[in-house]
Amino acid sequence: MATLTRWSQTIRERTLRTITRAQLAALGLQRRQEGITAVEYLLVAAVVLVVVLAAVKVFFGAVAHKFDDLTRTVNGQ
Repeated sequence: MATLTRWSQTIRERTLRTITRAQLAALGLQRRQEGITAVEYLLVAAVVLVVVLAAVKVFFGAVAHKFDDLTRTVNGQ
């Protein structure tokens, strides 16, 4: 019976240690994320800017193409 008690205490101890390590790791990750947020926002803003610029370029390219077609039609070409 004493062996069973020691075994259960060992399992309980290891489980508590694992849970404690996981909680400490989560707290450390949370602290690191607070310092990274400004960089993340800048990266997201840069990606959004690139996507918007690409969309504007495509849009105005399509508009320019339509105007070329319209001028050719008006000129009878």
